[in-house]
Amino acid sequence: MFRSIMVGVAIVLLMNAAHAAEASRQFSCSGNLIAPTALVSSTKRMRLILSPAHKLSIDLGQGEGKAHVVSNNNIQLKFRAKAFVGEFFHHTGDLFLIYKSGHLAQLACTPS
Repeated sequence: MFRSIMVGVAIVLLMNAAHAAEASRQFSCSGNLIAPTALVSSTKRMRLILSPAHKLSIDLGQGEGKAHVVSNNNIQLKFRAKAFVGEFFHHTGDLFLIYKSGHLAQLACTPS
């Protein structure tokens, strides 16, 4: 009886650990948007949500949007959205957005 209870508890704990590993990771990001002439910069804030199965959502303050993951490895996540291409570095939390207009955004992300 005791052995059956312990096996049941172990299974439940393993299932919870597997579920936690697949949970979405959310980041709050802030930094600067730099104009192509590099003379003007403005503050930029966004929220980045990394979901299991390589799904990515971004919120630039105008509602949540989707982005297509180009590649993802242990160091870098590359993605493409309608207006820009992004690169997120997992270890440092650095996020770079390269806009089609020539603007560059450099943001620092922290888990939220």
